[in-house]
Amino acid sequence: MKTKTSIQLSKILGVLIGFPIIATLISILLSSQPVISGIDLKSLNSFLDAYYLNYILIISWYLLQLYIISRILKDSNWSWSDIGIALSKKKMIYSIMGYLIIAFGLLIFIEMALAKSTINVEKLNSIPSFSPKTTTARVIFVFLALVAGIVEEIVYRGFAIKSLMSRKVNKWLAVLIASIPFIFQHGMRAIDSITGNGIWFGWYFAWGIIFGIIFLFSKKLYINIIIHWLVILSAMVGILQVIE
Repeated sequence: MKTKTSIQLSKILGVLIGFPIIATLISILLSSQPVISGIDLKSLNSFLDAYYLNYILIISWYLLQLYIISRILKDSNWSWSDIGIALSKKKMIYSIMGYLIIAFGLLIFIEMALAKSTINVEKLNSIPSFSPKTTTARVIFVFLALVAGIVEEIVYRGFAIKSLMSRKVNKWLAVLIASIPFIFQHGMRAIDSITGNGIWFGWYFAWGIIFGIIFLFSKKLYINIIIHWLVILSAMVGILQVIE
């Protein structure tokens, strides 16, 4: 039987530095859209414009992160339970189904509320970009929230904190360290806030600390993932402010 080893420092740094850098580069690409805007979207599908392709690219990046983490764990003889994923496949499926029921229930409520109301176009145009403005965008957003909630907790809580602790880093310092790349995982929104009012920087940092503390006490990621899902889904509710 192979012995569990400390995860190599180079791999830890590769994740905690490399992942946020890639996320920022993707964010820059999507904000400028020099390539995506030139795609003949009609040849792909009539409903896929650059906005939806952005979501698909982000979801793909999250899935790639999950694959990379799985390879690192395997190479180090770690299991998913070592980083807080203790649910069986069956329970994980039930959890995801529960999330989808709640998320689509919220979506249906929002769509019904919008359908029966007058929309303030000025307010609609002023809503931040992270709040989906169309039905199709909200459907895709549900799946984005599903993947983001799972992957960010695995990467920046389970993997980051546990791997740092395996290198003899104090657990509270590990939480602090893991919270920094979690900020920059959110791309240009976090970077822009540094030179602006700093609201998003502080928001992501605070949640990074909160999620880290919850993980230290629970030693499992399912509570983090559920809370993370709810926080992300709350962005959909913002569309209701356009109702007159």
